[in-house]
Amino acid sequence: MCQSNCNTKRSKGKHLNFDDRKLIKHLYNVQEKNYTEIGEELNCHRTTISREIKKGEVELDNGDGTTRKEYVPEIAQKVYEFNNSNKGPDLKIDKNKELAEFIEEKIKELRSPAAVAKDIEESDKFEIQLHWKTIYNYIDKGVLNIDRSDLPHGNYKTGKDRPKESESTTRRKEGRTIRDRPEGADTREEFGHWEMDLVEGLKQKDEPALLVLTERQTRQEIIEKIPNKKAKSVVKGLDRIERRFGVVNFRETFKSITTDNGSEFADYEGIEQSYTGSSIPRTSLYYCDAYCSWQRGSNEVANKFIRRFLPKGTSFKGIKRKLIKKIQDFINTYPRKMFNYENSDKLFKEKLSFSV
Repeated sequence: MCQSNCNTKRSKGKHLNFDDRKLIKHLYNVQEKNYTEIGEELNCHRTTISREIKKGEVELDNGDGTTRKEYVPEIAQKVYEFNNSNKGPDLKIDKNKELAEFIEEKIKELRSPAAVAKDIEESDKFEIQLHWKTIYNYIDKGVLNIDRSDLPHGNYKTGKDRPKESESTTRRKEGRTIRDRPEGADTREEFGHWEMDLVEGLKQKDEPALLVLTERQTRQEIIEKIPNKKAKSVVKGLDRIERRFGVVNFRETFKSITTDNGSEFADYEGIEQSYTGSSIPRTSLYYCDAYCSWQRGSNEVANKFIRRFLPKGTSFKGIKRKLIKKIQDFINTYPRKMFNYENSDKLFKEKLSFSV
């Protein structure tokens, strides 16, 4: 009987044994199945299979000047036995399958280890508590069937050469650079200062985009779909938000907005002027330094949340307001470690002098 057709389903959460490793050898070397398919055969997560194959993968000579990679179960078993003999004290999560599955499920729901640690603390299911750093350690050690790629946040790339900004951009920013911004906005001590950015769909002409605003103090998020990346669409998007808040309430809530130097934010007059045509500005616009996305750090973090729902390469043409509202609510009700696990929505509403 073909090994892939035999009933060898293992109990989920159990360590792989040598028989499992021999089956992996057949599925990987002979049938050339991928990690997901092998995981389904053995009733475990694809990341478990990925880590397992790395333990026992070797490069072999084909004899014709080329090489191939194969998984050798005997090598993987020796690595496993060596690691097992050198492990430290028993882990808190050992033999607690329910807790391990709880953590894995919460991470897949886009919650960070810090948020998951708070969930465990507030749950009546578990007698033990875990620090968020412990959960990171479990992930890095391969204790859980998840890895760093499953977490909400990725890595920043640094060290790139930054081109010099154009003279027209420099002129546009006169009196509106991030250094001209009120001190209360820089320190986050004053409520009502926002960061603004666009999240793109496909890189095509007239592809819709998401206008994203993040309040610096409370991290409240507003997401507005606009038809394209043109400056006039950005202004119209802000006009719609102003209508929902009301002219006076908008002016009180949006004291300033900070953006990057993109052409979509070039119409500073349109951004600052109320849709009513009032001579009183509805907000003040400030521009970051060129190629310094970290100066809109809150915006960048929020954008990563959005990308968990709408990965790069996703067309926004079919995205409905209902889904955008769902993403916005997810971000605004997410427990924040920096706020002692309160959420942005609660903090934002406490700051308003009116109801929304």
